[in-house]
Amino acid sequence: MNYDDLIERYEAFLDIEVEEYFLLYGSSARVYIAGLAAFNIYRNTVGDSLWKNRGLERMKELKLWAEQGSFWNFGHKLQLMEAEYSYCCGDLEQAAESYKKAMTSARAHKYINDEALACELAGKFFLDMGNISLSLEYLRLAREKYSEWKADGKANQLFGFISTNFAHQLTA
Repeated sequence: MNYDDLIERYEAFLDIEVEEYFLLYGSSARVYIAGLAAFNIYRNTVGDSLWKNRGLERMKELKLWAEQGSFWNFGHKLQLMEAEYSYCCGDLEQAAESYKKAMTSARAHKYINDEALACELAGKFFLDMGNISLSLEYLRLAREKYSEWKADGKANQLFGFISTNFAHQLTA
């Protein structure tokens, strides 16, 4: 997907109308997804500060909810967003620590979907860092968690990613 497509999809996502009864959950999910997407776009494109700033704005909102609302519901989401931000800034030790915190917290609070996402993003982070064994471990765990959550399409997509990117490790 090219940069213009990413921008178009991001903007379309933000323009989705949300019904009143869906505002609390919908707003928090929207902030979470938009923040993660903004940091991903920033990291995988030319480093346009617009995307870093959008991610930081979403992270600030999530931090407020975690601190003043419910750390139980938002803490692991904030930790995952902090991991992605640290990754963007090149603070790789902090990123690795924040991914682990996000996984641990999501697991402790029974957010299987968010644990799966944290494992997937950590796996891709460690792949980029060249740590193949840790990457494979986290990606396999992500696939397992997506399956447990009954997100079979996502589990199958991740299986394809693992098969493509780790063919040598799987046959050795």
